[in-house]
Amino acid sequence: MLLHHFAQRHRLTAAAAVVSAVIITMTAGCGTAAPHSGGPTVIVVRDDANGTAVSASAGDRIRLILSSSYWDVAGSSAPRVLRQDGPPVLLSRPGNCPDIPGLGCAPVQTDFTALTDGKAVITARRSACGEALRCNPDQGRFTVSIVIRN
Repeated sequence: MLLHHFAQRHRLTAAAAVVSAVIITMTAGCGTAAPHSGGPTVIVVRDDANGTAVSASAGDRIRLILSSSYWDVAGSSAPRVLRQDGPPVLLSRPGNCPDIPGLGCAPVQTDFTALTDGKAVITARRSACGEALRCNPDQGRFTVSIVIRN
């Protein structure tokens, strides 16, 4: 009886140790979200914002992500209001894009910072909408107005 009690106690201790190890492993890489400090916001603008206006506050970051590497981002119409933060960068090719040269389906990202009250227009152009495929007139131009207010 004493031997049975000893073995049962050690099985429970071993089980508790395993459960503890699993919990520690599951939470080890997790952090807690820092409370929102009222700091700048990152506003992501994509292809579907073409022709629209986006509101922002001074200090906010605007991240323009267009779905094709054929886009040539012209930048901000008012750099003192909306500053472009470096050149456009090609992002990784999405998994649903075949690995065929010339498809142009790698997205291009351009970051901007809202500096002060005002309005700026971000413009991009493209002439090709695929390998050897010219764009229709309504597919070759992208514009979005950024309205910055404090």
